[in-house]
Amino acid sequence: MKNIIVLFLPLLLLFGCSSEGDIKIINRTDHNLYFNIEGTDYVLEGSENSDPSKIISIDTGSQFLFFGDDETKVAMSLEGETFMMQDSDFSGVPNGIYFTETMLAVKPNETLKIYCDPTHAGVKLVNNSQVAVSGFFYYTDDSDSLVSLIEYPVISGDSIWSRLKATTSYDSIIYSFVIEYENGWYDSSYVNIDDLIVDEQLRIELQ
Repeated sequence: MKNIIVLFLPLLLLFGCSSEGDIKIINRTDHNLYFNIEGTDYVLEGSENSDPSKIISIDTGSQFLFFGDDETKVAMSLEGETFMMQDSDFSGVPNGIYFTETMLAVKPNETLKIYCDPTHAGVKLVNNSQVAVSGFFYYTDDSDSLVSLIEYPVISGDSIWSRLKATTSYDSIIYSFVIEYENGWYDSSYVNIDDLIVDEQLRIELQ
């Protein structure tokens, strides 16, 4: 019996077992993140006092004792109400090129951490009125052109958000917003808003 065990021992050492790697999304903004991994949508709420996080486990296939430490490529889309992924130069300095989709390399038995720090300001329109909003626009102090923020009407009980370029000490941006209701009425009372810094979101609740 001992001889049989010795003969099969090398095969047992080479036998593969399935393993997983983890993707950990860490939201360091005050507002929601929205992401999709392997076809599943997730929403990760923001917080002013903590760093909310979400761990997604990825099947990285069979791993063997002496080999099989390959990465698994995973497609991910990720954006937030005040966040976008940003490219960087060789020194790791952000270069202002933003994107929402990327490929991740997940290693077995390791956790890939993705820290999401705010990159933009934002605005959110919450329609608690009984009339649908057919248009939502903004213009800035240096341009009279209206920029549309919606493609479809915002019905009663629904909401819409949009990222905005944040104002800084060297680039002050003054925003004004125009709301067009389905009944033809306009609301242009949200004007000359100059404090939308990074991670600051103007919340407009219609009653």
